[in-house]
Amino acid sequence: MSEFVTIFRGSVNAWECDIMGHFNIQFYAAKVSEGMGHLLHAMGLTKDGGIALRRQSAFSRYQGEMHAGDILEVRAAVLAVSDQGVELLAEIINAANGQLSSSFEMQCLAVDAESQQPVNWPNQVREKLTEMIAPRPEQQRPPTAGGPIPDNSGPRAETFVSSRGTIDAWDCEGLGEMSFRNYYAIASDGIGPTRHRMGITRDLAATRHWGGVALEYMVRFHAPITAGEIYSLRTGLLAQADKTFRVGHFLHNDTSGELTATFDIVACMFDLQARRAMALPDEIRAQAERMIIDWPPTA
Repeated sequence: MSEFVTIFRGSVNAWECDIMGHFNIQFYAAKVSEGMGHLLHAMGLTKDGGIALRRQSAFSRYQGEMHAGDILEVRAAVLAVSDQGVELLAEIINAANGQLSSSFEMQCLAVDAESQQPVNWPNQVREKLTEMIAPRPEQQRPPTAGGPIPDNSGPRAETFVSSRGTIDAWDCEGLGEMSFRNYYAIASDGIGPTRHRMGITRDLAATRHWGGVALEYMVRFHAPITAGEIYSLRTGLLAQADKTFRVGHFLHNDTSGELTATFDIVACMFDLQARRAMALPDEIRAQAERMIIDWPPTA
């Protein structure tokens, strides 16, 4: 069994924090992405090796806040290997106290760097990946995002467009496809309009010191989107509990007509003074009930 590989070290910048005062989820993804080159090197995947990784899904969990000035590191490991795939784990650690802040479990596919078609691992790469397999950390609780939706016999709402725009060149990675970070940036942009529709308006949130926190994301990647293409993010709610609610996004490539990605997000309301989760107020719960959609959504 192998140990984790440290793939990134740095700190949280003030401009990476959001209106809740903590590290925004898109930058968790950015730090993982920035460190991937070190992990690929350790895996034996060089730039001229002819094989690239394509993400199929990513489950992330957010377990502790980070703030401007905090020192962080990202460590990664291989969890499992198949003929054409690999399961990776990246953990973001608060380096000052050693506490886990976030984790990303990513299912990836080996593809030919030119054709982007799936390929089997070369023997030497497969052997290296097998040597790198690390024990899977124990989870304190099973994931909710990506799991079954609770039964709800009530009426279903239509999705609404919570975000819309164009993919710019600086939103993309070396191959011209949108970066890992920007999937989370677009999903995060759609949360504000969703909260507003739930009745959590800017003025009300400021008066009552209401915030929000993402707890889990399950992202499934269906088709790449590239610079110059336009998109719409269509959104609804999937379920709600005492303190949490689940948001469903689907990211639609309006240029190609393809479904680019789906997001199943578990979030909670957050008392900004006590810095802890709070129960959904009755008036918010009633409004949220009218936003429940069928899932998974269809184009």
